[in-house]
Amino acid sequence: MAKVRAQDDLFMLMDDQQLRKLAILLRNQEEPLSFSINSEPDRVKFLEECNDAYDIVITLLENSTDLRNKHKVEARTNYSKKAAIAADIQDYVKYGINLGLQCIQNCGMRVSVVEKLKTHFDDIAIELNKADSRNVTDLQSLADEVLYYKNSMWEYTINLRSGTSRAHSKAYSDTLKLEGIEFPNLVARHKNRLGYKEEFEFLEEDQKLEVYNSIIEESGRAKMPTIYKRNKQSRATSPGGIATMAVTAGIMAWDIFTAEHKLESALSAGVSLLSGAVSYAVGVAVSSAVGTVVANTQLGILMVSMAGFVVGAVVGILFAAATGAILGAILGTGGKVPPNLDNLKFYSATMPNGMALANEISHGSSHSARDQLCKITKLIPSNK
Repeated sequence: MAKVRAQDDLFMLMDDQQLRKLAILLRNQEEPLSFSINSEPDRVKFLEECNDAYDIVITLLENSTDLRNKHKVEARTNYSKKAAIAADIQDYVKYGINLGLQCIQNCGMRVSVVEKLKTHFDDIAIELNKADSRNVTDLQSLADEVLYYKNSMWEYTINLRSGTSRAHSKAYSDTLKLEGIEFPNLVARHKNRLGYKEEFEFLEEDQKLEVYNSIIEESGRAKMPTIYKRNKQSRATSPGGIATMAVTAGIMAWDIFTAEHKLESALSAGVSLLSGAVSYAVGVAVSSAVGTVVANTQLGILMVSMAGFVVGAVVGILFAAATGAILGAILGTGGKVPPNLDNLKFYSATMPNGMALANEISHGSSHSARDQLCKITKLIPSNK
């Protein structure tokens, strides 16, 4: 029987075949959306993102299984703590895949998230393989660190889109709205509270993570594990894991900030007014009210607040060829919008809902899901 863990409306898929099915369904439903993109370079980029997101997920599933099996075999002849670490690494990877497939509806952002996850997996897999089984101290240090990543990713994934969890942060979000606090101010407040003097964008990745986790904790959204920090006498720290956690925590902090602003529906309404346009420009107002979304049909411009833009990037209503990089830059600076958005063309589409598909897959009750699990044919952009 497939292993499924559930809480509220998110079903944590742990069976390899179920995760493969979900990845295939998303790609098969996303790729045809490329036909609405009138720019050939943008269309090529979108197709690359769809295919890359799928390919990276499959590679992660295969490589994490291989790593676990390798150390499981070794443990049969000589007890090794490596087998337990490899099992935790695989769980961490699967939690992260669930987050990418279920919680991120924009494939441009999804590929950014799973790319970071793969980079981190590659780092810790190499470290585990090279580790000396006789060095108990280093192995325990690696085990503790991997367990931290695993537990943190579980919290982010389970609580990011869960209706029950999101309800916990609505009162907090409403208070921020009434106070007129912008996201950068919220980030600065928690940064200062933690005693960091530099601007957020210049902090180390683990410090940025601590700031975002502080927001998550205060909102009541989730109880985050204490950030694992290696001591100076231990192994050299791999930056991949903290970077993966930081962008994930940033996404949740954004969702907490906008929980009571109903930006998703406002943005959908604004986009619908421009439905006749094949592409349009997006103006991002940094200091305007968080819920501002204004469509100008004559100019083909969608004016959104900074928070509204990020919501669009996460839910996949609004996308550009560089969505993942743009959102990564915003989160990395604590809410500053990159200056080059005017040079990009944006498109709108209703992306498939990975959470709904996962729910169907976990219950084995979706005829539509089974029907769409056909042989995959990658869409090839024309050379015109």
